[in-house]
Amino acid sequence: MADNEQKAIQLMAEAEKKLHSSKGFFGSLFGGSSKVEEAVECYQRAANMFKMAKKWGAAGNAFCEAAMFHAKAGSKHDAATNYVDAANCYKKSDSNGKCFFM
Repeated sequence: MADNEQKAIQLMAEAEKKLHSSKGFFGSLFGGSSKVEEAVECYQRAANMFKMAKKWGAAGNAFCEAAMFHAKAGSKHDAATNYVDAANCYKKSDSNGKCFFM
């Protein structure tokens, strides 16, 4: 299980890196939106890895990150699906989720 958690942490870091690299002037001109899409995929993969490691709170947080970027992109269905996945993870967790709706 620790291996899955480590992979998930790496995916979260990769997603953050992709998001920060897309914020520059040239990033927005040359594929900024594709970097955000890649980051969302990393968040979703991380969430599933956290689920395999039974780290439910972290999985919920990762799904919330993905949902937030789907919502910002106008993809309401994908955002809703990720929020539902986050809620299901939070139900299995002892801690309160930190998913904020924007």
